[in-house]
Amino acid sequence: MKYIGRDTNQETVFEHMKVTVQEIEDTLITIAAQNEGSSATIKSLADPNDKDTWDRLGQIYSRLQSSQGKWLTRIIHKDFGFQVPVDVLVTAVHTSFPRDLEVKAKFDIKNLVPIRRRGDTGIIMPSVIQPRRSFTKDQGTQTMPVPLVARSTKSLKLISPPSTRQSRPLVLSDSSVSSLNVMKSLPQQMLPIASKNIEIPQKTPTRPTHRSRRMSLEQLRSLQKINSSEPLTETIFTGTGQCKQTTNCAFHNAIFILSPCISSHLWLIDLLKSHGATYITSLLPLTRKVLPKRCPKTGKRVRKIALVEHGRIDQTIAFMKQIGALQLMRSNGKRDWIETCDWRLLEKIAGLEKGNENIKADVWERHRMGTV
Repeated sequence: MKYIGRDTNQETVFEHMKVTVQEIEDTLITIAAQNEGSSATIKSLADPNDKDTWDRLGQIYSRLQSSQGKWLTRIIHKDFGFQVPVDVLVTAVHTSFPRDLEVKAKFDIKNLVPIRRRGDTGIIMPSVIQPRRSFTKDQGTQTMPVPLVARSTKSLKLISPPSTRQSRPLVLSDSSVSSLNVMKSLPQQMLPIASKNIEIPQKTPTRPTHRSRRMSLEQLRSLQKINSSEPLTETIFTGTGQCKQTTNCAFHNAIFILSPCISSHLWLIDLLKSHGATYITSLLPLTRKVLPKRCPKTGKRVRKIALVEHGRIDQTIAFMKQIGALQLMRSNGKRDWIETCDWRLLEKIAGLEKGNENIKADVWERHRMGTV
């Protein structure tokens, strides 16, 4: 990513002054090189002609938009080490590559040294190379030691995804009582973008985030209920993308969000599989931005639909409040709206596609519960 920010409207991004990651990196290294607490390797990159380095950082901030300035501030305040996978599988979820194309990226963290750039082509190497901490390999990961310009406080671990899909059983919820058939365990295919080994921090940060400061107490409680101990990838299930009824399926670009009281219903799972649909059983994937934004076949924006049981009014209202508490936003800064429909919509649409249903009224309006 050459330019900072996720804005897609080029009119709102800088047309004449674009802040690059390289410019910010050079400025931060220049400031760190003059810091007495930095390592000898970092301080060896200092230049006697460096002046007004803090002013350079201030000028960068003045050229950034507000959201980009927050992004840069969070990067500066991060002072913990991290781990990256040796091999990273880049799939169609992260790029515009076709689904059948696999690309692997390799990282050589062991031999990584800080550098300074001079102009567009010049590179200044450090005159002092301090021995790094021994790096270890654990299930396809490499440890990136903490830079000595800051103290280590915590660690974040990213595990490379497996090349083959895995399955896991779905456990029935205690509240899953309905006229539908259910079973205690149901193996499902998972998205190949992650694995069970991914570790997600479970501790609530002692320092409140910018988003939590703006939330009410009720919204914070809703988010705490969402942050379950289940790994992120165990709640994402991908479909084949091929509808068994028709080639022009109404759900070809839809991702379904199942409410807890119906997430284990066998009949509902069969309906989703017949449409080749992707679905999630937790709200965590919505906050981690791991879901595709556009349909890989048509290029249309993904349509998020929450499925509920209209007979369970209290559970439906609580589920919609939890989604609203996430304050989901699109990349252009606008709100992200999610439709809430009764799960029987899948059944009616499948009947229409097979030609078994003769319904003149709008099926969507009959089963839509609201929008959040």
